[in-house]
Amino acid sequence: MADVFAGFVVGYALALLAAPIGAVALIRSNDRTGLAQRVAPEGTSVVALSVVLHFAAMIVLTALGLILGMALNGIDARRPEGGIGSPNLVYTAMVLALTAVIVIPAMAVPAARRYALAGGVVVAAAFGWAVPWLATLGS
Repeated sequence: MADVFAGFVVGYALALLAAPIGAVALIRSNDRTGLAQRVAPEGTSVVALSVVLHFAAMIVLTALGLILGMALNGIDARRPEGGIGSPNLVYTAMVLALTAVIVIPAMAVPAARRYALAGGVVVAAAFGWAVPWLATLGS
């Protein structure tokens, strides 16, 4: 159970970081390109879009943390060996593979390369290493 709670906590922490960063990026891109007017109906406030972004980040990242925590719980019961700085090598390799599946296609967009790479590193470190270490503290 500590694994699932650790995944939730890390997902929640990432959502708390991602929401303001996403809101600032949305406001900055709206000034340059008018992204908010193209994405949302006309007359929609950029602040309202930022609130929606915050709620979406909370739901998606905490759900991802819960799912990865359940995966860690299942993998930990079968293959608890550590490696590459993590208490569970198989789980960390799985998180790295899932992150690569999402980040590598995003690297095809030149404007998103830096953000995709930075986000991928943060997600891989948080879910791949912080979740197992936090779970070991809870057990």
